[in-house]
Amino acid sequence: MDETHHQYIPALRFGWLTRLYDPVIRWTMREDLFKPCLVQQVGMQPGHRVLDLGCGTATLTILLKQRQPQSTVVALDGDPVVLTRAREKAAAAGVEISFDEGMAYQLPYPDRSFDRVVASLLLHHLTLDNKRRALRETFRVLKLGGELHIADYGRPHTFLSWKKPTST
Repeated sequence: MDETHHQYIPALRFGWLTRLYDPVIRWTMREDLFKPCLVQQVGMQPGHRVLDLGCGTATLTILLKQRQPQSTVVALDGDPVVLTRAREKAAAAGVEISFDEGMAYQLPYPDRSFDRVVASLLLHHLTLDNKRRALRETFRVLKLGGELHIADYGRPHTFLSWKKPTST
């Protein structure tokens, strides 16, 4: 694989800012509003296997597990420092979550192994090529009838994206 596939942007762009990630996201992104809505939208059921792509410090991951304790929640992130913080938060919350280090565009899971995949504030970190690869990988690991739920933001990258929708 060429080098562009291995470029990694740590939380808040610089590794030394990782310890500030939770307060910055809490303050700037209003995660206390959008993450509970995302968890509700996911519609987890007992026995579901759920993957949190780019789990960061596991705020969303923990909410998912608390919402449906009889589910299996797996969290993936490419930053080992962030994963250490995520494991600490999960332990403090008293929830059992499996944490894996890896990239969203090269998932270490078998085909059709998850009922739901959730990606929150991940895709804007990826190049266009890696976004495409990550989505292909996501659909590969989703079971038939499985669902992908995304909460993200980003600047439009094409002219068509800038165009405002028209009402009919």
